[in-house]
Amino acid sequence: MIRSDDEYRATSGRVAAAERRIHEQEERLRSAGLTAAEIKRVIDPLKSFYLGLKEELEEYERRRS
Repeated sequence: MIRSDDEYRATSGRVAAAERRIHEQEERLRSAGLTAAEIKRVIDPLKSFYLGLKEELEEYERRRS
């Protein structure tokens, strides 16, 4: 749970970094010749973490408004 603007900014950075990592990982896996199902199996946990962080940001933004 985000409790301050400093935590909000830090989490925003983590969300952006997670987004970049997901895209980079997808590219690497495609280049390695993995199937769509194999890529999904690898990427889903990363997306879950990313979506959790994004939810925290949105909740903080709602409370702050």
